Amino acid sequence: AREIGAGHLDQHLVPQSDDEFGALTEAFNTMAGELATSRRKVERSTVELERKHLEVERRRRYIEAILERITTGVVSIDASGLITTINTAAARLLDLDRAVIGSPVRIVFDRKDLQGLGMVLNGTTCRGAEPVSQDVVMTREGADTHLAVVATALVGDSGRPEGHILV
Repeated sequence: AREIGAGHLDQHLVPQSDDEFGALTEAFNTMAGELATSRRKVERSTVELERKHLEVERRRRYIEAILERITTGVVSIDASGLITTINTAAARLLDLDRAVIGSPVRIVFDRKDLQGLGMVLNGTTCRGAEPVSQDVVMTREGADTHLAVVATALVGDSGRPEGHILV
């Protein structure tokens, strides 16, 4: 029992009799075998989880690299209304610092020149999963910038909203 407790699950006792002690010995051997089988399953599952984690991490880096290299601005917002990503193009177009990540979108887009973007997002909330496309004019330092904006709700497998993407 001490050996099994120490993690040496390959213990096997030879029953010395056919009485209760023999039955107890067989039960002990069965338990040790089941523990060893369970450990092997856990080890295989751990290896598989690590492999999947590495694959997900590789995909995440790939997607982040694409988002950083495209010239289209992309902002993602989580279900609680916090900005989760803003690529370089969006930060430049909207004159925002990347430090807005983690900030409430309603506060960030409350800035006078960004209020049109907030209205597009509100339209997405009202229309559900259907994308909202709208031209937005941003006036900054007396100059107008025209943006074609598409806001899309992110809906999870459960059908519940998980956030928004603003392009």
